[in-house]
Amino acid sequence: MTTARPTSPSTDSLEALNGAWDEFFGAVRRARGRASQQHGSELTLPQVHLLEPLADGASARLGELAEAAGVAAPTASRMIDSLEREGLVARGSADDDRRAIAVALTPAGEDLYARKRAEIQRKRNEVFGSLSETEREQATHLLGRMAELIDEL
Repeated sequence: MTTARPTSPSTDSLEALNGAWDEFFGAVRRARGRASQQHGSELTLPQVHLLEPLADGASARLGELAEAAGVAAPTASRMIDSLEREGLVARGSADDDRRAIAVALTPAGEDLYARKRAEIQRKRNEVFGSLSETEREQATHLLGRMAELIDEL
């Protein structure tokens, strides 16, 4: 079985796609900005991504957190420092190597993380619920495909 190879896009279709791309990510940035203004002490989306490996009571090393969040280790370290000052994470020895430092959510961090994840999911469901079934299927396919292509860059 052969799969159809994509054809070379026309200049007009590339311009239209570039415009749609800019509009989409502009809307995402504006939504993030509104969220951070409304919830001054809440977790930011980058912080949520950083903390995802710590869900369900797990602990992780700083490098693992940085990789999961897609940020450099120094950036992750600054983020963890801030979250630690707020009492949301704690540092301790890694289980497999007492010389290494691992990070874990505190009970307050677990609560805030769970609330923020639920809020994010509720908002996504609201947006996705505005699409038709066909649009949701198309979006699911295209978002996954775009993620693959971007990861290959």
